[in-house]
Amino acid sequence: MKKVFVFCIGGTGLRVMKSIAMLMASGMDTNGYSVFPILVDPHQDLEEKKNLQSLIDNYRDVFNRSINDGTQVLSPSDGFFSAKIDWLGSLDNNKNDVNESIGINKSFESYLGLENLAVDDSNNYLIETLFSTKNRRNKLSVGFKGNPNVGTVVLGDVIEGSSWFDSFKRHCEKDDRVFIISSIFGGTGASGFPLIEKKIREADNEPAVKNVMLGSTIVMPYYGLKDPSTSHSDIDSANFITKTKAALSYYEGKILSNYVYYVGETELRKVYENNEAEQKDTANFIELVAASALFDFLKRDKPEQTQYMTRAIEDNSESLDKDKLGAGYNELVKAVADFNLFIKLAKTLPTERYFPLILDRGFNKEFYNDQAYSSLNGFIKMYENWYNELATNNRAFAPLNTDTSDLTQFVKCMSLDARDDSYYLLQMIKDSKADKKDNHSNKFRYFLDFAYSAIDHYTSKILK
Repeated sequence: MKKVFVFCIGGTGLRVMKSIAMLMASGMDTNGYSVFPILVDPHQDLEEKKNLQSLIDNYRDVFNRSINDGTQVLSPSDGFFSAKIDWLGSLDNNKNDVNESIGINKSFESYLGLENLAVDDSNNYLIETLFSTKNRRNKLSVGFKGNPNVGTVVLGDVIEGSSWFDSFKRHCEKDDRVFIISSIFGGTGASGFPLIEKKIREADNEPAVKNVMLGSTIVMPYYGLKDPSTSHSDIDSANFITKTKAALSYYEGKILSNYVYYVGETELRKVYENNEAEQKDTANFIELVAASALFDFLKRDKPEQTQYMTRAIEDNSESLDKDKLGAGYNELVKAVADFNLFIKLAKTLPTERYFPLILDRGFNKEFYNDQAYSSLNGFIKMYENWYNELATNNRAFAPLNTDTSDLTQFVKCMSLDARDDSYYLLQMIKDSKADKKDNHSNKFRYFLDFAYSAIDHYTSKILK
């Protein structure tokens, strides 16, 4: 089993991982790699982290039910939920592991042990020069509040002494890969990215880790925050560009990744509430682009020197469809089109009383009431919310007409050959009849396979 360990650093890392999971469910190819996300965020009670953990657990349940028919473990399918996501702890048979918390429930000055210094100790003056009073008094359990100078001090110690980093080093093997996701305009991402790179490349006692093929997505500013004077927040997005320039200047000549993907916006189009505790940010197009970098990385060979990657859109518009995105995004458009059409079928089929596969394949009332289908429906609800957020954000990723009854117009800027869902149902029947092998008894797997092949029959033209 080839593995890719995905270090998701800070809030941006978590949100990009969410898009990765959605694209994997949509059928995006990981080139045979199983994905192991490692969540590196000190914010102990962040709802976004809990939601991501629930999403991945739901994905894992759907995937596992699609490859197990009770007597054998099947190879993953070629369509929906085609690649494995699992937690690092599963490699040590800890099935409930979601990465131990790296949060520290104390202030930065307590972490440094400043209370033990005498008032006239010269080190006090050094600390006051390097860190503001707010920096020193901030609780580390809510993150580093946009201060990479704090994050660098704390994360270095935390990573070095963590059982999850030791576990990663033990299980990283010769053909595995590592991918790092972080922003560089805040605190956790800007400090965590170079630290993790360095610790990997300096793992002299673990040659598979030290020489691993390493990729990273560096996310530059893509959203703003409301005036901190009204929210009493310590984070001011007016400083994001300055922080980015400083980080890029520091990284120059120090990058240790084989591939570096730069992703960012031309301006801070979306402004969120400046709420450090909740951080309820909606899914953003930039996070989707950052997520797509992982799939590109997994298809590439190891280069002789670091390759710096980026991509553009065809038209600088507020709402992006297939043409405004450009041909380079056709794979993304097809992925979200496929899964949104799948959602339509998943909602239609339970009420189709005369569908032949009720008898032929057991897609009956009992099937739709089974736990596998229930898990699928749970994932679908999260997917619908995610796509709706993308399609209504500034800038919007909105290549689909999801509410149209004429499915020939389901993908904007082109016409599909299927007028309504009956075309897809008929194709499912044809694909079922063409599959004469009957080499397993997993009805849920057949459902996913026939639905994907039927949808792909009509949407493959998106890639042309």
